[in-house]
Amino acid sequence: MLRKLITYSLPVWIALSAYLVYLIANIEFEDRFAYVLYAEDQIINAQVSEDEQWRILCEGEVPEQLATCLTLFEDQYFHYHPGINPVSIYHAIKANLKAGKIVRGGSTLTMQLARIHEHNQPRTYLQKIKEIALALAFELRYSKAEILSLYAQHAPYGGNTVGYCGAAQRYYQKPASLLSWSEAATLAVLPNAPSQIYPGKGQAILINKRNFLLQKLFKEAYIDSMTYRLAILEDLPQQTMTFPSLSAHLLQESKQHDEKAFNYHSTLDVSLQSRVKDKVQGYRNRYAQHHGIDNLAAIIVRNDGSMAAYVGNTSCESDCGSEVDILRSRRSPGSTLKPMLYSGALQSGMITSKSLLQDIPVFYNGYSPSNFDKQYRGVITAESALTQSLNIPAVDLLRGYGIAPFYHDLQQVSITTLDQYPDHYGLAMILGGCEVMGVELAQVYNNLSRVAQGQSALPIHYLNPNNPVVTFDFPYQQATAYTVLEMLKGVNRPSSQDGWRYFDSKQEISWKTGTSYGFRDAWSVGVTKDYTVLVWVGNADGEGKPGLTGIEKAAPILFELFDLLPYSSSIEEPNSGFEYKQVCKESGYLATAVCPHSHRVRVVEGSQPLPRCTYHQIVTLDSAKQFRAFQGCLPEVIQKSAFVLDPIPDSYHKRFSGVSYRLPPYHPNCISGQGDLQIVYPSKGAEILIPVDIDQQREALIGKVIASQEIDSLYWFIDHELLAVTADEHRLALDLAVGKHELTVVSSTGLESSHGFT
Repeated sequence: MLRKLITYSLPVWIALSAYLVYLIANIEFEDRFAYVLYAEDQIINAQVSEDEQWRILCEGEVPEQLATCLTLFEDQYFHYHPGINPVSIYHAIKANLKAGKIVRGGSTLTMQLARIHEHNQPRTYLQKIKEIALALAFELRYSKAEILSLYAQHAPYGGNTVGYCGAAQRYYQKPASLLSWSEAATLAVLPNAPSQIYPGKGQAILINKRNFLLQKLFKEAYIDSMTYRLAILEDLPQQTMTFPSLSAHLLQESKQHDEKAFNYHSTLDVSLQSRVKDKVQGYRNRYAQHHGIDNLAAIIVRNDGSMAAYVGNTSCESDCGSEVDILRSRRSPGSTLKPMLYSGALQSGMITSKSLLQDIPVFYNGYSPSNFDKQYRGVITAESALTQSLNIPAVDLLRGYGIAPFYHDLQQVSITTLDQYPDHYGLAMILGGCEVMGVELAQVYNNLSRVAQGQSALPIHYLNPNNPVVTFDFPYQQATAYTVLEMLKGVNRPSSQDGWRYFDSKQEISWKTGTSYGFRDAWSVGVTKDYTVLVWVGNADGEGKPGLTGIEKAAPILFELFDLLPYSSSIEEPNSGFEYKQVCKESGYLATAVCPHSHRVRVVEGSQPLPRCTYHQIVTLDSAKQFRAFQGCLPEVIQKSAFVLDPIPDSYHKRFSGVSYRLPPYHPNCISGQGDLQIVYPSKGAEILIPVDIDQQREALIGKVIASQEIDSLYWFIDHELLAVTADEHRLALDLAVGKHELTVVSSTGLESSHGFT
């Protein structure tokens, strides 16, 4: 009889075993989770899952208090049964037969997980059998801890909240690990009837269930009497909380960075991120109201390359492009790349920080840059040219340094947006004639600070790295980076920062502004020993606005953001990497025998030889030092070293500063030996009537000068303003206003002729 029973039942057991194997192999749970960005284990941004559920992926095991509450309320014998509890099933069948309908389920927690897996199909005996089989399959495949975790992860908690992690955040705004016993008990009872009881609905039933569980916890000695009494006094959550939205753009970037992940753990500082976002948004609201500027962005990077704050854009009520992550968009950098050019020039030995650069009108194959203030200084030191962000000296410096070498430098500092050939950008590259991304620009300045401190360059990152951050070679040495940052400390701060040096709490900041052509982008970026801060102001669609400049709109925000950060001490001067050279005090170039004043200055060690000073020359003067002369021309002459500017830079220097460094004219007794120079027309004191043509347009006055063959070039000045340079035939059309004028003509050898006319 037993043998027949075994024989006949064997196919059934084989079929059941095969079914179990099939179930084990095909268990799949919902994998559409919400996207969540964390900072310091707090949610700072979240996006609902594809099926619009707040199903947050939980990491690690279920917290002990919540695990205790779940098993005690749902399945007290969870750790002892094999997935089904025969006693509970027996009592359920008995009760259901007596009632004539299903009034009791008898389900274990594992069977409830099976029901969730089956998407809560209608309750029938056949469905119950299937769930029992699934429960057995779960127990064979998973550990008890894994089953509990799966249940807690996928259980409904009311509305579109699924899983205990989402419930803890939406109802209590805290991680599940920080739940109190009362809060854990509340969450444990919610899956029992999620459509009837959840915060804001079915409060009486919910509090009774919670208190019942708390009493059970007390009886089972999980909590003491004091904890129990305090727990039942805690209020229930009354509404569903919304998730914070502190860095929506960084969440979107995270999704693109790793499409398979759902939880992203950032390096952001929650408190700082909130304050930076509020500060930037406040400025945006004022700028939008008064200036028509809709978008702002800011980033703060720690010295170790980790992001402390990231505001990719500000929000607005209307369609203003707020969804665009400005910090990862290609924008014109304005003048923010100039420090890198000066770094290359210093390191190559082209200049020192005190070397003179020319600041005069220039023309390069049809390209004629101008300074922002439309003025020319004639000559200016490299340090002042950088701190004042003058365009002409920078363009001229780039011409000497080379477009291709500078292009290569920018690639080495990890500017990845230069996707054209160097000649495509040309000299305009240094004034913003290329594109950068804000995150990369912040990375460049952060590495400039790191290298100045003797550290390696590294990429900035916003996600906690699993492996050590890989460093890379930086094109500038420590001494170079330190020198440039020292120069950038001299940039004049906005008016709101006047007198900052008189306050001990104000820190030194090396910083730079940038304004793109057409007032479309306003930048301000600064570094200290510990932080890099970058601010961008403008319109996402590229619309320019008058007054949209780095100094006016971005710089005030930069310094307010630095005020949110801890005080940083100054970067220490490097102990090595410099060498000393004897340099002309006036020109900043290598001193020659005719330089009257020289001193030792630091230059980057190993750089190419510094150019020699060409500004000083020995001149022969009369005894009164008023005229130039030569030996034999006068009975008594003296020789003296003089700092001399060529006529063109001197004319602009004199107009800007009131000081001229032009060679004095020759003594009348000495002119014949140096060639002849005479203004033929207009003659001295002449009154000239300018005729008009048939179209009532005034004809030009044609000036004419006679010069001997020894003179190759003449510089024409009208009312002390340079008009033109002529060679060979010295004739020039003079388009002048009615009134008195003074014409001055100067030769390259120092001869000068001047007189007035009307």
